[in-house]
Amino acid sequence: MPQPVAEWFSTWFDSPYYHLLYRDRNHTEARVFIDELLTHLHPKPTTRLLDLACGKGRHAIYLSEKGYDVTGVDLSPESIAHARQFEHEHLHFHVHDMRDALPYGPFDFIFNLFTSFGYFANETENVVALRSAAEALRPGARWSLTS
Repeated sequence: MPQPVAEWFSTWFDSPYYHLLYRDRNHTEARVFIDELLTHLHPKPTTRLLDLACGKGRHAIYLSEKGYDVTGVDLSPESIAHARQFEHEHLHFHVHDMRDALPYGPFDFIFNLFTSFGYFANETENVVALRSAAEALRPGARWSLTS
């Protein structure tokens, strides 16, 4: 019986080519972006945030430094292993496929940053991912999808 072919994105984010291509994406760039985003959104100090497809956690880490309770999830075990060294009481990381239900909610904001959406083979999978995220939001909460 043939083995299923891995989805390209399941290995791309752990490849040396990904890290080479995006080596200029750093903590300074993340902080500037997050500061601008927070200025626009005005989240309350008690806000619970989800960084969906968080990679190595640079945005999530900075959000937690700003005082928010943050959870980061990503498909890449390697990226989550790196991010977990920064965990503390208000910052947690989990290996998670965004198409699966999120057991870590509810959240006041869900951020999906830096071209981390739309890689699925068919549109149905994108809808499933959006529904999973929407179900993890508190009533009246917000989703921010940026690239």
